Amino acid sequence: MRAIHEGKYLLLSGQRHPRLLVSGMSDTDVMGDDRAADLVALARELERHDVDVAARIDVATGLLGRVDDVRRRAGRVRAALGAIPAEVEHVEQAADEARAREAEAGRELADAERRLEEVGRSKRAGEDARAVAERAVRRAAVAATDAGATVAHLRERLTELAGEEVALTAAGEGLAVEARQVAEAVAQVPRLSESGRTAPGISLEEIEEWGARAHAGLFLVRGGLENERERIVLEANTLAAAALGEQVGGASVALVRKRLEESLPGS
Repeated sequence: MRAIHEGKYLLLSGQRHPRLLVSGMSDTDVMGDDRAADLVALARELERHDVDVAARIDVATGLLGRVDDVRRRAGRVRAALGAIPAEVEHVEQAADEARAREAEAGRELADAERRLEEVGRSKRAGEDARAVAERAVRRAAVAATDAGATVAHLRERLTELAGEEVALTAAGEGLAVEARQVAEAVAQVPRLSESGRTAPGISLEEIEEWGARAHAGLFLVRGGLENERERIVLEANTLAAAALGEQVGGASVALVRKRLEESLPGS
């Protein structure tokens, strides 16, 4: 069994764990079963703490993802709703212009048909005049058909925009419900700031603002937990180095506990 270097180990996690004093042992001393059991018990306690902190990090990370998802979707819905009035105005203006073209094309078609009828009744009009009148009728008919199709398309687009507005409004209402549900889960996170616990409003702008606050709060909580877990790992590695007389830097807390159980007597 390796000698235990003289030293004192206090948990660095901020918890009120008892101090473990290991001192007064020479290189030829053999660790007693009680002292070995204390070291292994401490390693197991560190592992339990590590598992708990890791689970809390996972919770914070998961909630961050949910908050950011709601916030992003609220932004997209708000932007889409905000763009609809301008597009409606543009389509209505285009529809007015298309209806004017349709009316003009209708008048031109009527004139061309009347001219063709006149040419047909005239005994002095030749084949060339008739061919010209027929081509004019065909061109006017195509123009009238195109203008009518444009008017119909723009009318359909206005109907689509009205439907999109209804759907986006419903999506915004659904996001308000979802944001409240996520906010309830966020509020249960320990160490979260008061601003991070505030409930979202019902408007899309308020949901985005809540998302920003909740994200900032959860980010700070997760950062603190990650720092805490790093301290736990450092303490576990320091404990193993002293107990085993070798450096095990970077080893997980679970691995440190396993090494101590395998190496120390009576554990």
